[in-house]
Amino acid sequence: MKVVIASNHLGSEYVGRLQMEFPGVEFAYALTKEDQLAATVDAEIFFGWPDKEIFEAASNLQWMACPGTGVDKIVDVPVIRDSDIPLTNAPGAHVPPMADHVLGMMVALAHNFRELYRDQDQRKFDVRNWDGRMEELGGRRVGIFGYGALGRAIAHRAIAFDMDVKAVDPNPGSDIGAASEVWGVDRLDELVTTSDWLVIAAPYIPDTHHVIGAQRIRSMKRGSRVIVISRGGIVDEDALADAIADGHLAGAGLDATEIEPLPKGSPLWDQEQIIITQHASALTPELYEGRRVVFIDNLRRFVNGEPLEHICDKSAGY
Repeated sequence: MKVVIASNHLGSEYVGRLQMEFPGVEFAYALTKEDQLAATVDAEIFFGWPDKEIFEAASNLQWMACPGTGVDKIVDVPVIRDSDIPLTNAPGAHVPPMADHVLGMMVALAHNFRELYRDQDQRKFDVRNWDGRMEELGGRRVGIFGYGALGRAIAHRAIAFDMDVKAVDPNPGSDIGAASEVWGVDRLDELVTTSDWLVIAAPYIPDTHHVIGAQRIRSMKRGSRVIVISRGGIVDEDALADAIADGHLAGAGLDATEIEPLPKGSPLWDQEQIIITQHASALTPELYEGRRVVFIDNLRRFVNGEPLEHICDKSAGY
């Protein structure tokens, strides 16, 4: 059995750990496109982010393992999406740090941390300048779009700040976690118009592309804010920048943007009321170890002929 490790996302030393765990398996560490194409020809397993060329070169492929959570870039390739080869991801480990990050962004925006940090750098101490310029989170409504594991973790943290939590999800279910209500997507407009903080925790799929567009952004409360934590492309960033520039929205926290890296000419960089964190919210040591364990557990299942866990619905995009 041959496994192509086509990413150093989990550290270069991970291959050695895998070889010790599975001495009877051949592991090919291939980081360049040329090496991946050569190694994948006779491999059963591809660990990484395969593209069309690599996928079509893999005549013996039986399983694709995405090292991370989001598989949108993989399933964007029609030949991969339409195949019957299973695709798994590594969910779960990203949830705690990303949920922490959302509340951190909220506090930072509500308390003007960007300006406060500049005052600190300049050794400036002017208490009167801050009269009435802090906002409390307690009593405010958080609207969460996408109520999977991440949305639920955000809700759990938000109620610790005495916030009211509503959520929208395609499959609301009966277990609403920490939210006071979970609605179907038919009530997305209600979520948008009634939230003080709108948090984007949904996957990026065709149905969510720019679903928070100019019209919905303009329907938000004046002075409300948006946090994008899952994927860019769900919020129309041009409309968001305009709404913040003219004062309709009070600000935004963006850990993910539609184009990454965010172009240097983007107006999002220049706005005082926007915090940009470079898609880095989940990058803790615990995240990487959690993802290593997910692949090891699934590889053990594969070797033993047991069903894989975390199989994605390629047609749905997650």
